[in-house]
Amino acid sequence: MTVLWFSRRVAISDALWKLVLKAHPILTELSAAEQAQLRTLAEEFLGSMQFRWGSGVERNEKTRAAVAVLACLPILNLGLRWYRRWRTVLLVEHDYDTDFFEVDEAGVVHEGVDLASGEFGTLGSVVLSLADVAQSGKGSGFNVVVHEAAHVLDCADGSFDGAPPLHKEMDRTRWAEVFTAAYEDLQRRVAGAPRAETHRRTAAPRYGSKRRRRNIFDPYAAEAPEEFFAVASELFFERPRRLQAEYPAVYRELALFYRQDRVS
Repeated sequence: MTVLWFSRRVAISDALWKLVLKAHPILTELSAAEQAQLRTLAEEFLGSMQFRWGSGVERNEKTRAAVAVLACLPILNLGLRWYRRWRTVLLVEHDYDTDFFEVDEAGVVHEGVDLASGEFGTLGSVVLSLADVAQSGKGSGFNVVVHEAAHVLDCADGSFDGAPPLHKEMDRTRWAEVFTAAYEDLQRRVAGAPRAETHRRTAAPRYGSKRRRRNIFDPYAAEAPEEFFAVASELFFERPRRLQAEYPAVYRELALFYRQDRVS
């Protein structure tokens, strides 16, 4: 059965569009034609998505527009159909506690509570921390909207494994080799890092520290292949030149998947 995608457009005014561009420097690297395409796509996103507001969060059009624009950046050349599993955005005031349960390679079960800045649920709802949305799109490397959007794309084929459904012209074996090698390299680099550091998902501790990181990837990316793909996607749109310099093969595969070259 073919599923049809219907979307109405909710216009983003010229004044609001200018505010969004000014607040997100990564968008200024797009050409005028790309910006116009992004604006249209974001308007369609707003028309197809339900926004919900958590306690203490003020409803405002600038926030809705910013989320829509950042969410549509990854699908600029893919189309809104890639978000057919995404139906709702829930904006909460700040980071929130989330339970985790995992089994390590030795079979030891780890349980606890993490601070999260965003989360994608299998029922099509994405939770975003407003405080972290405000830190996204600045070119720092952190982008909670792109991160969760990457999870949506990852699940477009029904599996959550760090490998979105690839285009026909892409080599699945090549993708697996590149991402497995990079993921394992990052795991070796962050081995022994304090657990609290690798689980925290907030903007300030990840990229606000004055201590220079030896690797562009946040340690959180070493937690699982799906998190590596999501963080790599953040870097692809936030710090593409640094990603290309440190992990050129990863950059190349993401450029093929997103059908964008962020450094040309």
